Amino acid sequence: MMEKWQAAVPGMRATVAENGVLWYGFPALLAHGERLLHGFSSRVGGVSCGAQGTLNLAFAKEFPRDHNYDDPQNVLENLRRYGAALGFKAEELVFSQQEHGVNILVATDEHRGCGVTRGRGYSNIDGLITGVRGLPLITHHADCAALFFYAPQAQLIGVAHAGWRGTIGDGELGMGKAMVRRLVSLGAQAEELLCGISPSAGPCCYQVGEEVAAQFAPLAARHGEQLARPDGTGRYLLDIWQANRLMLIEAGVPAANISIAGGCTICHADIFHSHRAGHGHRGSLAAVMMLR
Repeated sequence: MMEKWQAAVPGMRATVAENGVLWYGFPALLAHGERLLHGFSSRVGGVSCGAQGTLNLAFAKEFPRDHNYDDPQNVLENLRRYGAALGFKAEELVFSQQEHGVNILVATDEHRGCGVTRGRGYSNIDGLITGVRGLPLITHHADCAALFFYAPQAQLIGVAHAGWRGTIGDGELGMGKAMVRRLVSLGAQAEELLCGISPSAGPCCYQVGEEVAAQFAPLAARHGEQLARPDGTGRYLLDIWQANRLMLIEAGVPAANISIAGGCTICHADIFHSHRAGHGHRGSLAAVMMLR
């Protein structure tokens, strides 16, 4: 089974913790493990049942339009198991509040536990950044990509949610570029950033309409690439991995510093929660980062 799990995501390292939680990490970020904790979850190793089974990491209130109810105690136990696997405390997590935009929160100690043990007091936040040690940040995913950022010199981290809307933004400023600019404003250098693009709906399966494909055409043209290719049905297959990579490069991140996981959540819906594969009935994956 481990060989299957690893083969599904060639650009990340699969790990199964003692409690059975399967999670993935980028080798380039794992190399900084003494100072950095990060991980992208699977659906393996939790206590939830049905479409949320087994490692669902989002409370139902996070995605009310999907009508995916899971007992909050199950979710909390799953977060604790995920935390035990990676090395963070679930009760100290700082949640995003995702609306498919490019807004970013710089989290401080005052935000510790927001979304888990207390209310947030903020909304429309798809990106989180912090320089506080021991403060874990979390975003949620089920076909949308997670973007990971680490500035080893400035000791800043960031994690963001990027579906197609967040990836392209207004065409010039997508989530990746917005995160880089905010990190630079806080003292990081774009050239030092190590970035990762998580498993998500892949270019093999991510079908979109012509109106969505058209929004990626200017970015593709700037780099002489094709980000949305016709699939023969009148629709297009979108590559948000490459789109996010190009946005990061435009923001000044060296191409060599960008890791792409390469795992499609739709193809591997037995390993990952997938909104499309589950027709809206699914649990949620989670990306977590924390400075040690």
